[in-house]
Amino acid sequence: MLFKMGKFFSAWLPPILWMGLIFFLSSFHKLQASQIGWQDFIIRKTAHFLEYAVLCFLYFRALRQTTSWSSKKSFFLALFLAFIYALSDEYHQTKVTGRTGKIFDVGVDFCGAIFGGIFFKKLIGKLPEKIKKLIL
Repeated sequence: MLFKMGKFFSAWLPPILWMGLIFFLSSFHKLQASQIGWQDFIIRKTAHFLEYAVLCFLYFRALRQTTSWSSKKSFFLALFLAFIYALSDEYHQTKVTGRTGKIFDVGVDFCGAIFGGIFFKKLIGKLPEKIKKLIL
Protein backbone atom coordinates (compact mmCIF):
# COMPACT_ATOMS: atom_id res chain seq x y z
CA MET A 1 0.00 0.00 0.00
CA LEU A 2 2.83 2.37 0.87
CA PHE A 3 4.47 1.73 -2.52
CA LYS A 4 1.25 2.61 -4.33
CA MET A 5 0.91 5.85 -2.35
CA GLY A 6 4.50 6.77 -3.23
CA LYS A 7 3.84 6.03 -6.90
CA PHE A 8 0.64 8.06 -6.81
CA PHE A 9 2.39 10.96 -5.08
CA SER A 10 5.34 10.96 -7.49
CA ALA A 11 2.99 10.82 -10.48
CA TRP A 12 0.70 13.65 -9.37
CA LEU A 13 3.23 15.95 -7.70
CA PRO A 14 4.54 17.41 -11.01
CA PRO A 15 1.11 18.49 -12.33
CA ILE A 16 0.14 19.85 -8.90
CA LEU A 17 3.35 21.89 -8.70
CA TRP A 18 2.83 23.12 -12.28
CA MET A 19 -0.74 24.14 -11.41
CA GLY A 20 0.66 26.01 -8.41
CA LEU A 21 3.09 27.86 -10.67
CA ILE A 22 0.27 28.83 -13.05
CA PHE A 23 -1.82 30.02 -10.09
CA PHE A 24 1.13 32.02 -8.72
CA LEU A 25 1.82 33.69 -12.07
CA SER A 26 -1.89 34.50 -12.45
CA SER A 27 -1.81 36.34 -9.13
CA PHE A 28 0.24 39.26 -10.44
CA HIS A 29 -1.57 42.35 -11.64
CA LYS A 30 -0.88 43.24 -15.24
CA LEU A 31 -0.05 46.49 -16.96
CA GLN A 32 -2.76 48.51 -18.61
CA ALA A 33 -3.28 47.84 -22.32
CA SER A 34 -1.90 51.28 -23.17
CA GLN A 35 1.39 50.33 -21.46
CA ILE A 36 2.02 47.16 -23.45
CA GLY A 37 2.69 46.57 -27.09
CA TRP A 38 1.69 43.80 -29.44
CA GLN A 39 4.99 42.04 -28.72
CA ASP A 40 4.01 41.64 -25.08
CA PHE A 41 0.60 40.34 -26.18
CA ILE A 42 2.26 37.67 -28.33
CA ILE A 43 4.65 36.70 -25.53
CA ARG A 44 1.83 36.40 -22.97
CA LYS A 45 -0.38 34.31 -25.26
CA THR A 46 2.56 32.07 -26.16
CA ALA A 47 3.21 31.62 -22.43
CA HIS A 48 -0.46 30.64 -21.92
CA PHE A 49 -0.18 28.15 -24.78
CA LEU A 50 3.03 26.57 -23.51
CA GLU A 51 1.92 26.46 -19.85
CA TYR A 52 -1.04 24.33 -20.80
CA ALA A 53 0.92 22.20 -23.29
CA VAL A 54 3.14 21.15 -20.39
CA LEU A 55 0.18 20.78 -18.00
CA CYS A 56 -1.63 18.44 -20.38
CA PHE A 57 1.49 16.28 -20.72
CA LEU A 58 1.91 16.15 -16.93
CA TYR A 59 -1.75 15.14 -16.49
CA PHE A 60 -1.37 12.50 -19.21
CA ARG A 61 1.78 11.14 -17.58
CA ALA A 62 0.14 11.00 -14.13
CA LEU A 63 -2.94 9.26 -15.49
CA ARG A 64 -0.86 6.66 -17.35
CA GLN A 65 1.16 5.96 -14.20
CA THR A 66 -1.78 5.66 -11.81
CA THR A 67 -4.55 4.09 -13.88
CA SER A 68 -4.91 1.17 -16.25
CA TRP A 69 -6.72 3.34 -18.77
CA SER A 70 -5.82 3.35 -22.43
CA SER A 71 -3.59 6.03 -23.85
CA LYS A 72 -6.59 7.49 -25.69
CA LYS A 73 -8.76 7.70 -22.58
CA SER A 74 -5.89 9.21 -20.57
CA PHE A 75 -5.28 11.76 -23.34
CA PHE A 76 -8.90 12.93 -23.40
CA LEU A 77 -9.13 13.12 -19.62
CA ALA A 78 -5.86 15.10 -19.54
CA LEU A 79 -7.40 17.53 -22.06
CA PHE A 80 -10.55 17.80 -19.96
CA LEU A 81 -8.57 18.45 -16.77
CA ALA A 82 -6.48 21.12 -18.53
CA PHE A 83 -9.67 22.77 -19.81
CA ILE A 84 -11.23 22.80 -16.34
CA TYR A 85 -8.03 24.24 -14.85
CA ALA A 86 -7.93 26.92 -17.57
CA LEU A 87 -11.50 27.92 -16.66
CA SER A 88 -10.64 28.03 -12.96
CA ASP A 89 -7.49 30.04 -13.67
CA GLU A 90 -9.41 32.65 -15.63
CA TYR A 91 -11.99 32.81 -12.83
CA HIS A 92 -9.14 33.27 -10.34
CA GLN A 93 -7.88 36.19 -12.42
CA THR A 94 -11.24 37.96 -12.01
CA LYS A 95 -10.46 38.11 -8.28
CA VAL A 96 -6.98 39.64 -8.79
CA THR A 97 -6.79 43.44 -8.75
CA GLY A 98 -6.09 44.73 -12.24
CA ARG A 99 -6.78 41.37 -13.94
CA THR A 100 -9.73 40.08 -15.87
CA GLY A 101 -10.67 36.57 -16.91
CA LYS A 102 -11.07 36.11 -20.64
CA ILE A 103 -12.74 33.27 -22.48
CA PHE A 104 -10.21 33.90 -25.30
CA ASP A 105 -7.43 32.92 -22.90
CA VAL A 106 -9.26 29.68 -22.05
CA GLY A 107 -9.25 28.97 -25.79
CA VAL A 108 -5.53 29.70 -26.06
CA ASP A 109 -4.89 27.49 -23.02
CA PHE A 110 -6.98 24.66 -24.46
CA CYS A 111 -5.24 24.90 -27.84
CA GLY A 112 -1.94 24.64 -25.98
CA ALA A 113 -3.21 21.57 -24.12
CA ILE A 114 -4.26 19.92 -27.39
CA PHE A 115 -0.93 20.73 -29.00
CA GLY A 116 1.03 19.56 -25.96
CA GLY A 117 -0.94 16.35 -25.67
CA ILE A 118 -0.46 15.46 -29.33
CA PHE A 119 3.16 16.63 -29.48
CA PHE A 120 4.28 14.73 -26.40
CA LYS A 121 2.25 11.63 -27.34
CA LYS A 122 3.93 11.51 -30.76
CA LEU A 123 7.34 12.34 -29.33
CA ILE A 124 7.09 9.63 -26.70
CA GLY A 125 5.96 7.14 -29.35
CA LYS A 126 9.30 7.58 -31.12
CA LEU A 127 11.48 7.13 -28.04
CA PRO A 128 13.23 3.87 -27.15
CA GLU A 129 11.42 1.72 -24.55
CA LYS A 130 13.97 2.42 -21.80
CA ILE A 131 13.42 6.17 -22.05
CA LYS A 132 9.63 5.78 -22.33
CA LYS A 133 9.60 3.88 -19.04
CA LEU A 134 11.54 6.67 -17.36
CA ILE A 135 9.13 9.34 -18.62
CA LEU A 136 5.88 7.46 -18.28
